[in-house]
Amino acid sequence: MRTRLKLIFITLFFLSGCITQADQQQQADQVIKQLHQAIQQKQWDTAMQLFNPDFFKTEPKNHWKKQFNALQDKLGNIISFHTISKSKDPRFGGDFYIYIISVRHEHGFSHETVTLIKSIDDTPLTISGYQIKAQKNQ
Repeated sequence: MRTRLKLIFITLFFLSGCITQADQQQQADQVIKQLHQAIQQKQWDTAMQLFNPDFFKTEPKNHWKKQFNALQDKLGNIISFHTISKSKDPRFGGDFYIYIISVRHEHGFSHETVTLIKSIDDTPLTISGYQIKAQKNQ
């Protein structure tokens, strides 16, 4: 009886390892880099292709694009991006990669929080959340 119980636990342990996905951190880093290149070059269609389609159900594409134009009107062109922190949050539905990024503009800074998701099905890694806050130089 104990041997059977041990065998069941060992089997469950190995099966749980089979459903765990491989780490996609390097791929997430690449998506962030592609996003920033597209934003800096104002290639909005290229940037939008990196997002999960569900994102634009709550954030209209035109509003998202206008947000960047207003930000650059206020703070000037983007000079550089610097990742402040990044983390991986594994959940039942997939892995979430969360980035906090400082963006330097000609006349100030903005801060981005970008969330990417790699769901457990075979959908590609996409941006599922995006927030930006401006901070003008004093």
